[in-house]
Amino acid sequence: MVAFLPANGSFVKQDFPHMTLIYGGLITDRDKNDFNAMGKDGISAARATGSFSLNVTGVETLGDAGEEVDALMLYPTPQLLVARQLVEKWDTSGFSEFLPHVTVGPAGSAFAESVFDQRDELSYSTRRKDLLPSTIYFDRLAVCWGDDRLIFNLNTYDY
Repeated sequence: MVAFLPANGSFVKQDFPHMTLIYGGLITDRDKNDFNAMGKDGISAARATGSFSLNVTGVETLGDAGEEVDALMLYPTPQLLVARQLVEKWDTSGFSEFLPHVTVGPAGSAFAESVFDQRDELSYSTRRKDLLPSTIYFDRLAVCWGDDRLIFNLNTYDY
């Protein structure tokens, strides 16, 4: 997998918050040398974007029956689409359309209980803690191969 990592994933209710750029399939179906080549293409993708923010356009439920998840859907930038093209040859997901998103957690988990109607002693930060972001800032790119991960800091590639 090649994925962009958000600087703050506190809104995600699962391990390793990310936006998948491509899913490369099972490592048992690939030669170990593919990891190195995928890493090189990942560096090219990182250089194409540098660090960046994407606007959240809404929440959708994605996935097969019984495995549904809530995801924050993101509006892609031209740079993100170029990064996707640079690693697209590794994609084995079977999806014909690229849907940039960050999975929040199981279906129904994106919708937090509203605390804005409570006018008691709650602080501003307490009232905002379960709200979903309107933009997400990505500052790293990960190339994952099973448990092995190469993580690149996108700030290094800002020009």
